[in-house]
Amino acid sequence: MIRVRTRALALTLLLPVSVLGARENSQAGSNESSLSVKLAQSAEAASSESAATQALGESDRIALDLAQNACKARDYRAFFDSFANSKAVRRKYSAAKVRHAVLGPRGEKISTRTFDAASYPNFPVKMEDYYYKPVKPARAGDADEYLDLQFNQSQDNDISVEWSRIHYDGQSDGGDDLGNPLDANGKPIPNGMHPDAEGQLLFRPTADCWEFSEDVRWERKK
Repeated sequence: MIRVRTRALALTLLLPVSVLGARENSQAGSNESSLSVKLAQSAEAASSESAATQALGESDRIALDLAQNACKARDYRAFFDSFANSKAVRRKYSAAKVRHAVLGPRGEKISTRTFDAASYPNFPVKMEDYYYKPVKPARAGDADEYLDLQFNQSQDNDISVEWSRIHYDGQSDGGDDLGNPLDANGKPIPNGMHPDAEGQLLFRPTADCWEFSEDVRWERKK
């Protein structure tokens, strides 16, 4: 009887140990499985990013590099040039939501909409050589319309870019000079002055750069 009881006691003591070992093995297997899933997801994301980078054209890759260097140097003018030059840069450095507003001559709100960054269709500025031009000129087909830009930086590191439409009179001394700037009414713009703005682009600071967040337009004065 003593031997039987001793064996029964031994089995009773071994049973919890065996169950505990099974649970630990199960948890270890679950952790390994979870880790494998995370590693697979990370690899898939890296592969997708690599494929997207490879799909970019050479000009976009260069623009992205220039934008990154401008961010590191906190050079908002160089950053804006890359932003205007490349859709890939605009896609990377836009806020998740971009606000588009139309205001009247006195600042009264006419309309406002919010777009997902990927579907924002209205960025108004492009670059041609070293000059800023409108994506859509005031008169369709006007290839001689350019933009005058005025940059401002706030104490909070917000960047404002005001733009207005101009032409040049062609009175050039040669080279790439297009002559003297003229406002929308054909009047000469004094040196160092800017015509009334027709729009404003706002860029908010991020941890390491800026992101495009708002596009404001003023109705043209008739």
